[in-house]
Amino acid sequence: MRHILILLVVAVAMSAVAMPVEPDTVATRKKVAVVLSGGGAFGAIHVGALKVLEETGIPVDMVVGTSMGSIVGAFYSVGYNSEDIAAMFRSMDWTELFLDREEPSRLTLNEREEQNTYILDRDFYVRGSIDPQPGGAIRGHNVERAFAYYLQGHTDSVDFLRDLPRQFACVATDLVEDEEVDLTHGRLVKCMRSSMSIPGVFAPVRMGEQVLVDGGAKNNFAADLARRLGADIVIGVRFDLQLDSKSKYRTLMDIMERSAGSDISRRARDNEKYCDLVIRVPVRGYTSGSFTRNAIDTLINRGETATRAKIDSIMILKALAGVKPEVDYGMHLRRIGDLSHMDVTDGGLINPHKDNTIRASVGLRFDTEDLVAAQMKGRYYMGGKCNKELNLTLRLGLRSMIKLGFEMEPWKWKKMGVSYELWYKNIDIHTKAKRSGNLSMLYQKANAKLLAVEARNFDFEIGLGWEHYHLFSELWNENNETEYDRNEHYFNYHARVCYNNEDRQYFSRRGVKAEASYAYYTDNMAGWRGHRGCSAVAAMLQATFSLADGTQLRPSVQGRFLFGEDLPVMLSNAAGGVRFGKFYPQQMPLAGVGNVEYFDSKFVSASLRLQQRISGRHYVIADATVAENDDELKKLFDRKPIWGARVGYYFDSGFAGPLGLSLGWSSHTHRLNVFLTVGYDF
Repeated sequence: MRHILILLVVAVAMSAVAMPVEPDTVATRKKVAVVLSGGGAFGAIHVGALKVLEETGIPVDMVVGTSMGSIVGAFYSVGYNSEDIAAMFRSMDWTELFLDREEPSRLTLNEREEQNTYILDRDFYVRGSIDPQPGGAIRGHNVERAFAYYLQGHTDSVDFLRDLPRQFACVATDLVEDEEVDLTHGRLVKCMRSSMSIPGVFAPVRMGEQVLVDGGAKNNFAADLARRLGADIVIGVRFDLQLDSKSKYRTLMDIMERSAGSDISRRARDNEKYCDLVIRVPVRGYTSGSFTRNAIDTLINRGETATRAKIDSIMILKALAGVKPEVDYGMHLRRIGDLSHMDVTDGGLINPHKDNTIRASVGLRFDTEDLVAAQMKGRYYMGGKCNKELNLTLRLGLRSMIKLGFEMEPWKWKKMGVSYELWYKNIDIHTKAKRSGNLSMLYQKANAKLLAVEARNFDFEIGLGWEHYHLFSELWNENNETEYDRNEHYFNYHARVCYNNEDRQYFSRRGVKAEASYAYYTDNMAGWRGHRGCSAVAAMLQATFSLADGTQLRPSVQGRFLFGEDLPVMLSNAAGGVRFGKFYPQQMPLAGVGNVEYFDSKFVSASLRLQQRISGRHYVIADATVAENDDELKKLFDRKPIWGARVGYYFDSGFAGPLGLSLGWSSHTHRLNVFLTVGYDF
């Protein structure tokens, strides 16, 4: 019977073929609207549904969306097709989008380092009652920037029902009046952002007197709005949790999503009466936060499968709409590839800090050397004529530290400042992988930054410093080869220059990083122990190249050279581990050497890293290093070189930093080293 009805309806529609063909307008046929529900990652189902609708040839004149449905709907309304939107879903780094991390190229080098240290930042005003980070843990800057990129040419204030290729509307919730707000005009990016602003997670969007949050709080399936805007035929697409019996409420997420959205679900079911066709897509096994590549692909496929099951009904609606067979109703006005040469960012350095604002930051990490560590930092941006800043840093762990600093910017990009830091360090010393002793020490450092220049990818500093080491205890065994002074202090004059245009601090895909420094050490501002002072020259250079998508090669070279008589022990070249400056400021990484060890006064190494992304945020990294050291520069390469290797698996969590496990071995230690790390380095 169903097939007979289809044939009758199609025959009626085909009877108009003999008439003269007129340009297609909605006025000559019925207006078709597609309604897309909210649901976070569940919004991927809409992409699969749109793909099938495109294949059937049914026109889509209007899209009405809520939350993630508004994002898909806006992209579709400006002329992207389902294939382009699917590519967006797969290529977007959703973790980065949902954080407030700035693009590295828009930050100074110091700000980049801090961004890759702390997992939580929060701003507070010192004066006044206005919260600089109002109503949400996430400001949403990256989301808006991504929307603006894909919606180039449609970022000004427009009428969504008149000025877009397809009519568009989305739903938000006004916290002031506790009412649904139907958005049909304004700035498209802001409207999308307001429709998806989950209360408490994203900061609300303020439009005039309205304070807007996620439209799902009032109307997560706005089929009634589509009817009010004049749609004759309404096709609705919504997710189905498939939790209709008590036996299916097994997980905490099942219970939370259903209990939090019970009223919303009831409204959505009521709104189904406004639809000519409802396509329910099962999402069992996933949550609204399932933004992994595999989850997105599966949800897109489920949307496609559920829509194909309704294809007979879609064809009936197509015929009822008065579709002309000879007219192509497809609309592919924009292609994602056309955006590759465009840039919607201003490309300049940013200064997001407001006067009289305090920023509090917290960082956490764990590794097999340092165990558990926490770091907290408070910065008071006083502002004023010289853009003054006061900061306090506290670190807790085997290496505990307190640091107080003051900076000012008398000229643009040029800074001056002073700082003092006090450390308590407990360090195991190794000699060729054998534990030779333990140092328990108090370390003080004062620094006067006479001039620092901070520009894009560039940092230069000259200054004066004072350092003091006091050893509380020394525990040594037969492997010890070093003599220590209980107290050791010195003044220094130093200069340092850095360049870094890497796209990421961890898992870089391209860019160059270079650093060079010089320091002159004395005990009386002029000489060292009755003769000329000691000098330390250090440099490093590394470059990252992409061999293929997901495959990077990073060669690097580094070295540190000490010159002078009776060199201070605490200035000795130290190497080992996976990063610079972990236990000593001068410590250099050395693949395969797991613990910090002392080397001769002239030290140089070359490394090669192969980085392979295996899927999503999962990486395999292999490092190989060769190193030379000696006390005489002319004999630096006379010895048999030290070589080492390390291979590891890493996961880029985005929010909390990298998680990794690596294995290393070197000709210096002749011992397998296992290193586990969780979180950002600090």
